[in-house]
Amino acid sequence: MTWIPKKTATTTATTTPAAPSVPAASSVSPFTRKSHAHSLEMPVVMSVRRLPAPVYGTLMEITAHGAKIRSLVLMERGTEVEFDLGIGSGTPLTIGGRIEARRNAPSGARFEYHLVFSNMPETQVDMLARHVRELEVRAAAARSIQKALDSMPTTDRERRGSYRALTAFPVHFRREGEEWGEGRVGDISSTGIRMNCGELIAIGTMLDMRLTLPSSVLDVYPEETVALDVTKGTARRVGRADMRRPFEEMSVRGRVVTRFQPVRDREVYGVAFLEIDGYMREEIARFTHAVQLSKIRST
Repeated sequence: MTWIPKKTATTTATTTPAAPSVPAASSVSPFTRKSHAHSLEMPVVMSVRRLPAPVYGTLMEITAHGAKIRSLVLMERGTEVEFDLGIGSGTPLTIGGRIEARRNAPSGARFEYHLVFSNMPETQVDMLARHVRELEVRAAAARSIQKALDSMPTTDRERRGSYRALTAFPVHFRREGEEWGEGRVGDISSTGIRMNCGELIAIGTMLDMRLTLPSSVLDVYPEETVALDVTKGTARRVGRADMRRPFEEMSVRGRVVTRFQPVRDREVYGVAFLEIDGYMREEIARFTHAVQLSKIRST
């Protein structure tokens, strides 16, 4: 005897084969899309088409084909921008791009932009790739140096990065559109310098500066040597050669924020750095910590 199910009042709909899926255009935001971009915090000055004045921003990420920048200035999608990418005191590379996307920044600056580098010659793309590679090397060196600094003892209770080291070395500076002048650095930290010079400078003035930290203090760091572990018969390295690596010239932009009492007929100013990149910050930390160690060992 065969069991036959009763028919229900509901008619079963005929199943229609699903249409083959057509790959849709990617709706993933360029801000969340995974990339191999190099992360950094570097101030940039952009020339923007149809805007009479330069636009200041912070370069967040960069590859050979695009970048992410944040800025207080509102710019429309499709706007063409141009900025110089420099490393140390080398010749900067001029890069042109177009704004592909914009969003409100989660904090700080109001807007974040995703740029696409368009119409760049192959030779310029190759040069940019070399610049990006150099930025990666510098970032890796900064992380290595900071790790070494963190492992060294210190009696100072301040953060190493904000320690203000008393020192004396030359600094070249200029106001926009003027010739270079020379002053002296009296102290330095990762946030700024105290500078004395023979010129009157108004508070709020923007300065381009070039300075080279004294490498003579680096002798306080141990040399890299090879030690033999007699218990295991293996050699191991002691010390870090890169801690003694001589300082290179740094180019940084700053703003005069304070004016102190003149000393020996020379004006004295507090100059705050404007968003220096991580590599420069770690180089200053390497210098100030060397000054700290020298002070500790001399007491």
